[in-house]
Amino acid sequence: MQTGLAGKTVLITEATRNLGRATALAFAAEGANLALASLEGGEALEKTAHEAAQLGVKTLTAACDTGNENQVRDLAQKVLAEFGSVDVLVNNAMLPVDSVPLGEITFETWRRKINVELRGAMVVCQAVIPSMVERNWGRVINFAGLSAFQGQDAISSTAELGIVGLTRGLAREFGPHNITANCICPGGVDPSAGAEPLSYPPDDADPIPRWGKGEEVGFLAVSLASEDAGYLTGQCLLPNGGKYFL
Repeated sequence: MQTGLAGKTVLITEATRNLGRATALAFAAEGANLALASLEGGEALEKTAHEAAQLGVKTLTAACDTGNENQVRDLAQKVLAEFGSVDVLVNNAMLPVDSVPLGEITFETWRRKINVELRGAMVVCQAVIPSMVERNWGRVINFAGLSAFQGQDAISSTAELGIVGLTRGLAREFGPHNITANCICPGGVDPSAGAEPLSYPPDDADPIPRWGKGEEVGFLAVSLASEDAGYLTGQCLLPNGGKYFL
């Protein structure tokens, strides 16, 4: 498959952990330049950038709290100044919280979770999509999880299903500008490579009874961003080994 991603710019939020890192390296392997952000920046983010640079692409790193509009705007300006465009946006900012009953959820935890994940994805889109509209081309890929469909605790399910709704709204609004928006909702991806522990571990009864690999999810992100995926939008793809069918 010719992805057409060589020389394009990909912005990935929270590019330090398993899925973010694997996605960054998958895009780098296609020759895409990378703007990589995470909540705190630091060594893990720089390590991802270094590994990507070894594949011959340009990289930029920045600390960015997606729940902070000023930091998001600064990030977008920095990326546009460095690369001139953002062709692909991957919203992967997640805020792991303990699963607790509804009555034990504090307002501050609720506010922070929604702010970083759902509102954060919206704010990043606001900052980046106008440059895609100007060029009449773009790809938005939002990460959520199986909680959006299977349900888990109230706060995680709400945030993730909200991201699904955001994705569908973007697809409808920006489709006329040759911009697609899709959502990846993984389940049962191996947490050993630095990701937060995910629910839904593999079971012998699963059609594919093993942990998924970050690289398998990264491949899916690259496929959604490719030139050949221009007619696929507003969809949720669930790499989970057949544990759950949508």
